[in-house]
Amino acid sequence: MCAPLTDEQFERARRLALRLAGIELLDRHRELLERRGVELVTGPAVDQWLTRVEGGDADASRQLIELLTTNVTAFFRHPWHFDQAAEHALWTVHRRGPARLWSAAAATGEEPYSLAMSLIEVFRCDDPAVRILATDIDETALAVARDAEYSGKALAALPPTHHAQFVGEATASGRSRLAPAVRRLVEFQRLNLTEIVWPIDGSWDVVFCRNVLMYLDASHRYAVLERIASLLEPGGLLLHDPTEHLGGAAQLFVSRGHGVYSRRAASGSASVLAGTSRR
Repeated sequence: MCAPLTDEQFERARRLALRLAGIELLDRHRELLERRGVELVTGPAVDQWLTRVEGGDADASRQLIELLTTNVTAFFRHPWHFDQAAEHALWTVHRRGPARLWSAAAATGEEPYSLAMSLIEVFRCDDPAVRILATDIDETALAVARDAEYSGKALAALPPTHHAQFVGEATASGRSRLAPAVRRLVEFQRLNLTEIVWPIDGSWDVVFCRNVLMYLDASHRYAVLERIASLLEPGGLLLHDPTEHLGGAAQLFVSRGHGVYSRRAASGSASVLAGTSRR
């Protein structure tokens, strides 16, 4: 356990968390920050490290974000969400053409890969006409996701049929890599949901945004949901953790129950509302 943070150090960390990631640190997070930071900074080095973050040092800022984010995830967490998303994508492809799906807090990749497996299963082919974008603020977590190698404990959440179809042989490390068909469907990219510009373009048919907004302050939560609504096709799906609430942004969506929402019809330009870059 590292030495306790001083009041001044915690206040500096609190301001930086809000500025860099829109994360609202409360007093109860103080011990967590101390415990996670034990291998990174201790004692007087804390002040030096915080000064580097305040000065815009990229490595120090990345380290702080990694300390602040909780990459707790699992394969097929809330399974019905993946059923709903895959069925909506199938309907979209039949009605209009290729479907676009976004996992907005992908962490170490279990969520977007679960989605890929569901799409392969529903479309009954290894190359469905879909695109999955998976983003996260944590570069270290994204590196794990890109490798697509998981422990037996993590893979135990997969149904037996999925395990047989989508998981390769164990490697020397004891971890197993997901099948190429699953990996091909997912593109990973770093994205901070609280940044002014999101480096994505176009509209989306399904957006997973689960277990991330709860860490943001209220103004950022609303802004993120407003921008997601502007990027969703009318009737497009937002998948939210069933225990989370949309707050003031609820007016932008129609609840289908159990954390599934569809976007209400709205006017205006998605690119203008979302502030996205067009490439």
